Amino acid sequence: MTIDVELPSTPSAPAKARGALDEIQGRIGADRMRDVRLLVSELVTNAVRHAGGDAVRLVVSLRGKLLRIEVHDPGNGFELEAPPDDPLRASGWGLVLVDELADRWGVDHHPRTRVWFEMD
Repeated sequence: MTIDVELPSTPSAPAKARGALDEIQGRIGADRMRDVRLLVSELVTNAVRHAGGDAVRLVVSLRGKLLRIEVHDPGNGFELEAPPDDPLRASGWGLVLVDELADRWGVDHHPRTRVWFEMD
């Protein structure tokens, strides 16, 4: 099963992305689904906030027991770095959540920025 949706790069994009996940809801456990919705919200929010552009693309692939989520945006991307060691910082927790909850994740830069994560 594959979901491929283009979302407007507006504040409504994270909610629309969460709604697009309804198609896989019965195929994933409730706890895992909650984590998937949270991580998709974080990645789409980051794409809207930092990348600019007209649209963000969400690609969801469920093959057997492997779920892969990709968020594509027109931004320049970023290099993976350890988060600042400041537990009181106001923002910057989204990728910490991705790192904690996903089984694997990463960033690709060609041809557009693509942040992805996988869950078994």
